[in-house]
Amino acid sequence: MQKRAGLTLCLVLAITSTLSLSALLVKAEGSRYRPDTVAHMQQGIKFLRAKQLDQARSQFETVIKMEPSIPDAYNNIGLSYAYENKVDKAIQYYRKALDIEPLYVPALNNLGLVLYSTGKAEEALYYWRLCLKISGGQEPELHYYAANAMRDVGQKKEARENYLIAIKLDPSHAAAHSGLAALDLSEGRLDEAFAEVNKAIKLKPDSAFSYYHLGLIEERRHNVAAAIKAYETSLKYETVSKYAQETKNRIAKLNGTAPASGNLAQGQFNSGQDDQQGQGDDDGRSEMQGSMRQAAREAMKRHAWAEAVHDFDSLIRTGAGEDPIVLNNLGYCQANLNQLAKAVESYRKALMIKSDGFPEAQFNLGMALRRMGDNAGAEAAFRKAIDDSSLRKKTNPLAQNMLGIILRERGDYNGADRAFRKAILQSGGDVPVAHYNLAVLLERIERSRDAVSEYKTYLKLAPRGKNATNARLRLKRLTGM
Repeated sequence: MQKRAGLTLCLVLAITSTLSLSALLVKAEGSRYRPDTVAHMQQGIKFLRAKQLDQARSQFETVIKMEPSIPDAYNNIGLSYAYENKVDKAIQYYRKALDIEPLYVPALNNLGLVLYSTGKAEEALYYWRLCLKISGGQEPELHYYAANAMRDVGQKKEARENYLIAIKLDPSHAAAHSGLAALDLSEGRLDEAFAEVNKAIKLKPDSAFSYYHLGLIEERRHNVAAAIKAYETSLKYETVSKYAQETKNRIAKLNGTAPASGNLAQGQFNSGQDDQQGQGDDDGRSEMQGSMRQAAREAMKRHAWAEAVHDFDSLIRTGAGEDPIVLNNLGYCQANLNQLAKAVESYRKALMIKSDGFPEAQFNLGMALRRMGDNAGAEAAFRKAIDDSSLRKKTNPLAQNMLGIILRERGDYNGADRAFRKAILQSGGDVPVAHYNLAVLLERIERSRDAVSEYKTYLKLAPRGKNATNARLRLKRLTGM
């Protein structure tokens, strides 16, 4: 699940809602299962709810041996694997349930959930639309799930309509209000987002998800103290470690205590329409070769790149040559001096040393290779940066944005669309250029109305951004205004 640009589902909690005894114990034609089958189903459900997953699977497998044509048993085995985040196995069993009964709503819904959790919003939306059609559109949760997927694939108007339907069907649906808030936030409508997220909090005061969104909104409104307070409240209720860490990172950023991966060694490399950002990483061990390390950091802050390169070279000569962070920051400074071949060498040395994953260096390598005209190498580096970030339970919207640019240039418009939208969702508005890049793509594939919306969002978020002049010119051409 990609947090929070908040905009995603909690897979395990959502799946639990589909567990219905009455649905599990009655065949489609209305006849009862055999009594011994019912007993095993009930025991399996009991184990499943207690998260005793091996025991649950054993009971459901017994059911399948006794009555192989029961879709419920396959669906529940899929649930057990979903709880363990074994997505491929969960999908396998949901599809087995659908092989038996193609319009079996629990498996359709759960298949949508696991596909959505892996970033396949378009596929998930297909299954949720089918669920809504079969169920008559009276399930608020299905409208909420579909709205999230619609938002992710750019169907913002339809997403808003489905959030509102979910709320109409269930006025206490706090998550739908949070979804509306997230949608408003993504479009730069801060007052509307603030109103919706506060409705969500009033309905569910212990929602880490809603308080996190409130923090994002306050941060965008430049209310730093209020943003920190909202994030701290979110942490009180957060139960997922990777989301807690993202929240702590936000707080650290606002307090000015975050590692320099987002601050110290971050800059912009601009080439035409693409606001391209570099990433660095401060090692935080300022007492090693203290004066030189401090001098190098200060030089980077001042963008005194030649001076910083000299200081890092000195550090390496005095024994820091095996420090991957020093090598990454050296490469970053070399790239800013247009010494791209040297920068690539420094990044690759850093990556060889830090073999367990170093997304900042991977991203910077991708940036350098792109500037050298090696788009294939750059794409591989950006994809590895995304994978390395995922292993650290983080997202990498900057790498998603750059991946989108490369895919767009290659003509892979569907892939580019997905990458830009992930950048938008994962950044919580901190990478506004992704809206611009998505707009350029939408204009290219003749989706002019959607392009206009993205250009307007970009200008709301970055009215003086690197691409603001171009965005205004493109808007004028598209709208005549």
